[in-house]
Order: sequence, then C-alpha cells, then structure tokens
Amino acid sequence: MSVTHNVRTHCVGRFLVDLPDNFKQRYLPAADANDVTLYFGKDENFKTVDVAVISDKASPAAFAGAIKQRAAALSAKTNYESNSSMLVAEQPLAQGQVLLRYYASPDVADSYAHELHALVGSVHVILRTNSFNGMAEQAEDRLKALVAQVRAVPEPSQAGPGFCLGPVVIAAESDFEEAGLRFNGVDEGGGPIGFEIATNTFVQPADEPSLIARGEANLRGLGADPTLLKKGKVQLAGAAGEQWLGRFDEDGSRQHGFYAETDAKAVSRQHPKVSVKLFTGQQSESGEALGSKLDDEAAIQLWDSIVVSMRQRPGAG
Repeated sequence: MSVTHNVRTHCVGRFLVDLPDNFKQRYLPAADANDVTLYFGKDENFKTVDVAVISDKASPAAFAGAIKQRAAALSAKTNYESNSSMLVAEQPLAQGQVLLRYYASPDVADSYAHELHALVGSVHVILRTNSFNGMAEQAEDRLKALVAQVRAVPEPSQAGPGFCLGPVVIAAESDFEEAGLRFNGVDEGGGPIGFEIATNTFVQPADEPSLIARGEANLRGLGADPTLLKKGKVQLAGAAGEQWLGRFDEDGSRQHGFYAETDAKAVSRQHPKVSVKLFTGQQSESGEALGSKLDDEAAIQLWDSIVVSMRQRPGAG
C-alpha cells in the first residue's frame, strides 16, 4: 500500500517541511497545550512562556465558547489552601483576547498560572506563564507584550521572522526555544500515520550518545526485537545527523517507528537541535494493535520524502 504523492508545505519553527496533503496538524486542548516554550534569561531567575495553537478554524463564537468552557473547568476545581475555586480572575482585554488567572496548584495559594487566549484571524492561540511571590501583574504584562508579536501566516514560505506554529508565527526575542509539533495522517488504505518534529536551542551535552546508540540501548533494555530496516547518517534540515528505521511486529500487526536527529552540539535559533519521528499503525483505546497498511518499502519512501524536504525557512531570523 502506498501513500498519496500530493504534498503540502508546513511552517514548523524556523523550517519548512512537505507532508502528504492529508496530514493535519494535531492540536491539544488548552489544559495540555504547549507547542513551544520560550525561555527568557540565562540564570536561575529565567522566565518561561508556553505558546500553542488550540484551533486553526475558530470563529469568534467558537472562541468565546472555548473560553467559557475553559473557565468553567477551572471554576469546578478547588484550591484547598484558600478553600475557593481554582479560577481567580477572568479579564477581557482587547477584542478577541481574554486573560485567565488561576492557582498554579490545588495545594497552595501563593503562585498563579496565567493564560492569555487570543483570536488571531481564525486561529485560537494560548500563551501561558506562572508567577510567584506577588509577581502576578508582571507575568501578565509579559503575556500582553508577547501576544502583540503573534501574527497569522498567510503562506508558509512567507511567514517572516519568528518561531512558526503552523498557522501563526511568534516573533519573540527569547534566549532559548524548546518545541514539539505533531501531525496525523493516513495512507491510502486508511491506516494511521503520525509525524512529530521537536527542536531546541539548548547547548547539547558533549558526551551525549548518538541517536542510534541511545535508541538501540533502550530497545535492549525493553527486550524489544524490531526488524531493522535502515540506520546510519542522514542530512536533516540542512545539518548532518543520524537515522534509525525499524518495523515492530506484534500479534501479526505491522507498525513502523522511524527516527532522525541532528548531531550538532553547538546550536542556535537558526540551527537548533532537530528531531523527527514517524509512526505507522497505532493502538486503539482498548489497547488493540492497529497495523500499518504500508509495507516497508512504501513507509521508507514516505520517510525519505519528508526528511529530504525539511529546509530552513526564508527570513525566519
């Protein structure tokens, strides 16, 4: 079984990648959403802001409904130290922007989480940070400043400077970035395919084992015995790296797990550590293995076409 040859270009971080046109970006609900974490500061007093897309097809009514649902979910939970609702405040800002403040933990009342929800065109974006020791207003000012740097992406190759989350890009002058974006697709037989891209700009440990060494050690530790399809050097996102491609057979069900990452230890925003993964087949909610409809050759062809397409995005900064 093969996969479609029609592709669509996606904007991911500071890169572009071509995926089969039935691959869709997978968004997580507000409570779990975290596409990219931006780090501000290089010492122990650093601050972080998580940014994510909740939906890329949100009307104003749908956006308002999602905020209402999120606020209700927080209100229904209890902060035991204050013996009150977890939700502390809900504040409309500019049109299409709502700020939520809630206790960061059900057990303490001296730290807060802050969520700024924004409707950017038809994209529901969330920015989240935490505050401690009476710094709530400063944390919320940080979110208000950052949301002004979020803009819609009309066309992936023209997204401009910043970190791209697919339908939006955020031009934040952070010190470090750590991100993970997810896509779901199907082959022509309806078999599920998952694809993930992760990047980070932290200095990599000089003694960290390579992808292949780590992966094979993990497999041995788990007692797994997959069929090795390919491993070795690969070019990924314009940098040297390694890849490992294997097939996992369970109860007559065929699944693939393909992995690649760049080798560089010295990284930057323009040249981060990049890791990609592709999975075919999956488990159902009941734990049943759902096999891949792709044979090994077709799965490798799909992987090769994706890996070779990943490239730096013009003007990403």
